[in-house]
Amino acid sequence: MGYGLWVRRKKHMLSIYKTIFSKKSQLNSNTYLYHFNLFEPKEIIFKPGQYIILKVPLEKGYISRLYSISSSNTEKNSFELIVETVLGGLGSGYLSSLKEGVEVNFQGPAGMFELKKNERDKIFMVTGTGIAPIRSMINSKFEIRNSKFSLFWGLKNYKDVYLLNELKGYKLKVASFDFKICLSREQNLDMIPEEDKKYFFLGHIDSCFEKLFTNHYSLITVNEFYLCGGRNIVESLKQFLLSKNVPKENIIFEKF
Repeated sequence: MGYGLWVRRKKHMLSIYKTIFSKKSQLNSNTYLYHFNLFEPKEIIFKPGQYIILKVPLEKGYISRLYSISSSNTEKNSFELIVETVLGGLGSGYLSSLKEGVEVNFQGPAGMFELKKNERDKIFMVTGTGIAPIRSMINSKFEIRNSKFSLFWGLKNYKDVYLLNELKGYKLKVASFDFKICLSREQNLDMIPEEDKKYFFLGHIDSCFEKLFTNHYSLITVNEFYLCGGRNIVESLKQFLLSKNVPKENIIFEKF
């Protein structure tokens, strides 16, 4: 079967979901959490890490925009998206103009970015709204025993931080989970409450990871790495891990 034909057939197989936009919450200056309730069909079944395709209506037809589902797969009657509003962005512009109660159509779910079911430790390296599929993963029911989960989340400034209380709450519930938020453009951590400073690091994800894993590099080659974020950043992190002798089959990534 030709690749193009396979893509068309695969796309045709995706389900259409009619939803009602119910609410949005502001996470930082330009990032929002959108909540949609399903009404046709009533449920969605997806694997944490997958994305859904927003159908943005135009004068003639639709255009498609892809967004990772950020909510738990145990919530079958609704789902959430984390969206950064981009100036001139057709998808984010459409979403930001929505009024509560209007119908919004999606197609999906799709994508192969998901946790492998083995007992390797999982290390998430994400930037910005790349946290969305990871949020889905850590809030869904893990079916993997004896694995540790570490999150390295890159943001520019402390004012950009969101979901902190959610991550802290999850860490309290799950002993095998830990996280660091890596701030690339701050000079110090003075603005952060003392009790929260342990969750932060100054610098980019790779430097944070190097500092924390300096004495454990012999172990990281057996870990799995899940990368999500901008195309250039994901490629840079991938090359960084390959330089540390992490096998390429242990690096799973999603670019946008």
